[in-house]
Amino acid sequence: MLKQLDVKNFALIDDLEINFKEGLTALTGETGSGKSILLESLSLLFGKRSDAEFIRFGSKKAIVKGTFEIPLSLSKALDIPNVFDLTREIDESGRHLIKLNQDSITLSKLRNITSKIGLIHAQNDTFLLMDKDTYIEFIDQIDKDHMDKLMESYLLKRSIYIEKLKHLESIKHKRKETEERMEFLKIQVQELSSYQLKENEKETLEEAVDKLKNFDHIKQSLELSNQIFKSEIFQVDELYQVVKALEKIKSYDKTYEDVYRILEESYYNLEDASKTLSRALDDLDFDSQTFNQYQERLFELSKIEIKYGKTTNELIRYLNELNEELALSSDYEGYMKSSQEALKKAYDEAFEIGFKIHEKRFKLKTTFEKEILDKLKHLDLDKSKFEIQFEPVKNGQDLYENGLDQVEFMISLNEGEPLKPLAKVASGGEKARFMFALKTIFATKSDLSLVVFDEIDIGISGKTATKMANQMVELSKNIQTLVITHLPQVAAKANYHYQIYKEKIHDRMQTMIKVLTDEERILSIASMLSDDEVSHYAIEQAKALLHK
Repeated sequence: MLKQLDVKNFALIDDLEINFKEGLTALTGETGSGKSILLESLSLLFGKRSDAEFIRFGSKKAIVKGTFEIPLSLSKALDIPNVFDLTREIDESGRHLIKLNQDSITLSKLRNITSKIGLIHAQNDTFLLMDKDTYIEFIDQIDKDHMDKLMESYLLKRSIYIEKLKHLESIKHKRKETEERMEFLKIQVQELSSYQLKENEKETLEEAVDKLKNFDHIKQSLELSNQIFKSEIFQVDELYQVVKALEKIKSYDKTYEDVYRILEESYYNLEDASKTLSRALDDLDFDSQTFNQYQERLFELSKIEIKYGKTTNELIRYLNELNEELALSSDYEGYMKSSQEALKKAYDEAFEIGFKIHEKRFKLKTTFEKEILDKLKHLDLDKSKFEIQFEPVKNGQDLYENGLDQVEFMISLNEGEPLKPLAKVASGGEKARFMFALKTIFATKSDLSLVVFDEIDIGISGKTATKMANQMVELSKNIQTLVITHLPQVAAKANYHYQIYKEKIHDRMQTMIKVLTDEERILSIASMLSDDEVSHYAIEQAKALLHK
């Protein structure tokens, strides 16, 4: 859950500190008061891209900090404390700093953490219901972890297939070009092959030559080091005697033990160093013939690199490409056949995983339909019928980015009406309720501890508004729920009511927020029920809503 939100120098917000509690919290305010600004600041903690435009005029940076508390099981899974701060800082250049407590983290890690904590529903999210390409994502959310693993495997195989497909297309385009310059390619292949190029050969030779060039200097240093180790002055054995003496008394004092550990490690390190230097001196040898061969080879490699304008490693790859082109020219049909077989194998492997995803989605379909209808029943859409229609899946079809499936959400919202596409028949209020049902199911299935709704109740009124408010209350019993709303029914059902407003301070407008008292809640809800002026009837109605 979100325990506290601190926002500084963000748009119209100068410095706000807001404490939140469990249950249902309603945030209300006039249009333009800053509700969307507050939501935007919270969205930064959920991984939204930062924008320097949000920095308050006259300030150098904006800061948003959230204090979260999560279950111990999730804390252990994410390897973070169960109570922690997340902070986003944005400076004038657009750069951003992200911290978990005092440690800097990446944007991807921030998103990974907050995606396990909660979700934010923005106003435009409901428009996703107009795009049936997003429907697959809604189905996958029923068993997100399992589907994510399958999709990861599928996307890897699909990328291999796309690579093979591009390769096959390039072969078709290269055929004519290769035939025209075949002789030129043969000359280049013959020349490059004669060099018998090896990966990283030049770097290895340069290191060996550099060592031989400095032979005398190396030998002198090794001999001096060995003489010192073997001299009477440098007595490693005496250090060993000290180690043995301290070993007998180390248990009596931590100081003795610490010194013992240091000297023991030093003794063995010195002994190893002495042996290593001795072996290095024995192995040291200067062979003038080898030295000359290395230099000649380096000269050859440098010459061919300059001629082709490529490094040795790049020349090896270039030679492979040339051989491929020649093979294409001399045996085009055979090469095409080989490439087509590789393409088919890549397709079959991707299709196999894609079909497993399709089968899993088809199993999820029944659960999804049942849970959506159950939620809609409590949102004044109890006569609805809902069905997910899958287009047939067949071998040879396109491998879509989200698998093999194309689906349509078919719905009937009125008794006696046939099933029709959701995007075409649902009104704004009906889409809002459908989206609320989706988000509620996902939050529950994902064990989230926080849900934020930004005017998800738009287009809803009357008894339907009361039913949606009741569902928000039910959701908030297990998941902390924050809702930006214009509905008096929702505000009245909330455990806590925050008013967002603007105030002129030092000749500048600032967005402010406060927790309303019981009396202030009555007036706030009454104003939501009224037109221009708050009437006595609206006040009485507000009292009735609050005491239901």
